[in-house]
Amino acid sequence: MSIFKRRSTAIVVFVVVVVLFSFLGCKRSLNKACRDAEEAFFDRSLLKEDGGWSAPADHLENCVALSTRLLSVIGTDGEWAEAYQAVNTARVALDDALAARDISAIAQANQALAEAVAQVEAVKASGAALPESHDDYDAILSDFHSAQSELDSSAYSSHILAFRDEVLGAFPANILRHVVGVDAPETFP
Repeated sequence: MSIFKRRSTAIVVFVVVVVLFSFLGCKRSLNKACRDAEEAFFDRSLLKEDGGWSAPADHLENCVALSTRLLSVIGTDGEWAEAYQAVNTARVALDDALAARDISAIAQANQALAEAVAQVEAVKASGAALPESHDDYDAILSDFHSAQSELDSSAYSSHILAFRDEVLGAFPANILRHVVGVDAPETFP
């Protein structure tokens, strides 16, 4: 215990504690900044209002609603059963990913939903008749594809890339984020 009574040991312990708490504080603040940047995915007010940009989550919620309407149009019988199941599974996965606010899971679920809707279009193109006369089938698909194209033109990914350059690319964050293990916010493909 006499080692802790020496001045040099006390200085070393003090420096180690200060450095440790500095790294922890840096990690905490960088993680918060990254979470705040990712929050623009869900909150359009965090994106610049230039050009009428909106949050990708808005369009994805619209896709969930449109896919629900599509399910009511195609029905579960006959040739539509497999396509119905694919759309329903992808719709539920996207809705769950949106609720969990997990951007990578959202991207995967959205891709699955787009593929499922393409499967519905393939069944219709093969000559399958809709279970009932539904004039809104084409309108639903048009709105779905419009919402998907709005995702592609969203400002979110450019917002994240600018954040990475301006905040995480600036000194000392560019070095410290690797030291403390902070992951950069995700873009939306």
